[in-house]
Amino acid sequence: MSTNDQIKVQPNELEMRHDSFWKMADRVSAMSEQERLKRINSGFEVVWLSSTKSAFEVDASVIGDLANLSVRTISTREKDNSPLDLTTSERLDRLAYLAVLARSVFECSSAAKEWMVAPNESLGGAAPFHLCKTELGGRQARRALLAIEWGGVV
Repeated sequence: MSTNDQIKVQPNELEMRHDSFWKMADRVSAMSEQERLKRINSGFEVVWLSSTKSAFEVDASVIGDLANLSVRTISTREKDNSPLDLTTSERLDRLAYLAVLARSVFECSSAAKEWMVAPNESLGGAAPFHLCKTELGGRQARRALLAIEWGGVV
């Protein structure tokens, strides 16, 4: 078989979306606050929703709840490839920032993912993922994460 006849091996879509969330989250976390604000105001790309869904292994309704969008609206936005609104972009920015911090604390993406989606007693039984819907919830989750990192009281 010649090299022209060989089949190119592509990573599966789930792997690409999982990787893309972490890559996008790394880029956002490396930005200055001014750059992040500019990105939030211009609207995150709609691919953030499917990438987040895949990376955290949650269903479409959970992403819809985070984004404050119906599953049908998400599907329409994906087809149109239209940018996300300010509120959804800010929530995804908060989630990305917390996820990257969690990966740093737990030293791997899979442990960070598990911490993000698991109910947490120190957070009133809420999962950090869900707390990223609000700025106050995101701060509570960040505080709990930093307590884990430094061995302090949550």
